[in-house]
Amino acid sequence: MEEKQDLTRILAANIAARRKSAGMTQAGLAEKLGYSDKTVSKWERAEGVPDVLCLKRMADLFGVKVDDLLHLPGEEPAAEPMPEASVQTTEAPAGTALNHGAVAAIAVIGVWMLAALIYLIGRFCAVDLSIALGIAVPVTGLLAVIFNGLWGKKELTFWLCSFFVVGILFLLCLILRRYDVWMLMWLSVPAVAIVWISCNIMKRKK
Repeated sequence: MEEKQDLTRILAANIAARRKSAGMTQAGLAEKLGYSDKTVSKWERAEGVPDVLCLKRMADLFGVKVDDLLHLPGEEPAAEPMPEASVQTTEAPAGTALNHGAVAAIAVIGVWMLAALIYLIGRFCAVDLSIALGIAVPVTGLLAVIFNGLWGKKELTFWLCSFFVVGILFLLCLILRRYDVWMLMWLSVPAVAIVWISCNIMKRKK
């Protein structure tokens, strides 16, 4: 109740001050608003308050906002709390790991689609472009190593690096297949052993 009385007195003082600043009499203001001068006098004595529509017309007439009539000069209107739904947070949305997996899957699928397209073009042109499929193997391994290093699990590093190394050897054998060098694939055994030792050295350093 006391707060309402204070607001009524502030409004009364602001109406009187704005009216005088605009060079209007109570009768002049009443005429513009469509009220009697007695009603304006009651407002300025804090014995009554104008309705919302009248308050808006009065604010427009004085060239101010309605809030300016409800607060003391120099007083900042209290900021209204923002609705919870509109508050923005910087937290990462749920499902980020799934997004990372989708990015990796799209990249790998893109590599194989490109390789298959090149191979099919070669078939139509009677040119052996199967090497494109062979290149896709180590490229897939390289992408897997990169994406796992960025977002994946360290426990998969050994397996993905091994796949990349074996893919390189497979590609080399495919390139030299006319020389029947598939025995080179046996080199994958010591190569994978080197990868395993390297991964364990990195763990010990950590």
